[in-house]
Amino acid sequence: MYKLIFTETYLRREKKFLKSYPELIEKYKKILRLLELNPRHPSLRLHKITRKI
Repeated sequence: MYKLIFTETYLRREKKFLKSYPELIEKYKKILRLLELNPRHPSLRLHKITRKI
């Protein structure tokens, strides 16, 4: 299991975002739990960032 570490800046932005979109709170929490348990979970649909030259 991994541990997520949040900066103060992130927490402020998170608060503002969730205040604007309260309907996403449960989905947001679920995603954070999945990320902590398994950062490679398929439902997260993460991918490497590639840079085109």
